[in-house]
Amino acid sequence: MNNRGLIITLIILLIIIIILLTAFLGLSINGRIGLQKWNSKKSKQVIFDNNYEISQVENLEILSIAGDIKFEESTDGKVRVVVYGEREEDLQVSLNGNQLKVDYAQYRHKGFFWGLHFYSNDIMIYLPKDAAYEISVKANYGDVKAIDLPNSTMNISEDCGDVILGKVKNVFVKNSYGNVKIAEISNKVEIESECGDVKIGSVNLMENSSIVNRLGDVKIGETNEIYMDAKTDLGDVKINHNDRHAEIVLKIQNSCGDIKVGN
Repeated sequence: MNNRGLIITLIILLIIIIILLTAFLGLSINGRIGLQKWNSKKSKQVIFDNNYEISQVENLEILSIAGDIKFEESTDGKVRVVVYGEREEDLQVSLNGNQLKVDYAQYRHKGFFWGLHFYSNDIMIYLPKDAAYEISVKANYGDVKAIDLPNSTMNISEDCGDVILGKVKNVFVKNSYGNVKIAEISNKVEIESECGDVKIGSVNLMENSSIVNRLGDVKIGETNEIYMDAKTDLGDVKINHNDRHAEIVLKIQNSCGDIKVGN
């Protein structure tokens, strides 16, 4: 009982801290409070637009400090990169070997808090969806959204924003504040989420996987014959079917929130 009471107390303190931090962040982004009158607005100016042959690109690395990152389906069979922003010199796009890198984090030291205006700059990547890619995304503020990329692996590190993906082969996500929503995973998943819900439509896991969530619900629609080692400190665990003799294990840990698997 003492341990449970301590856990509940710590969770309540954590929730209060998260609420205060989230409120401060929201007010700062809206320009109501902040350091040196920080105001943000979305840029509508295209500063980069280029196409690449599909044979040229196998790996993609996307770095962004503020703005949405979206992966859309290509209509001409090529890889296309479109970037919105205010200063072309803050952007670096390079193709080395088969790795395409889009770096829009260059201006993080150029007045992030000191300037009068702070721009949110979107990055659009158009891909033939059936090709196999290794995609790495590191973003500070903004959503990461992707179409079905059933043969690809996505590695996403997100500080503040939602991660919304379609079908994917492998997915690795570290998210601090925001929801994680994935339509389907066909091989492996590793998710670490601090604050937000994790929702997955279906999984067909071929490798051991894990989901760790600090604050929020974990919901999975359907799974293949796997064993789910699921535990939550504060909340309910409901799994309709669990194969304890399965070779593949999905470990689910939650601090505060429900775990539900439909099956």
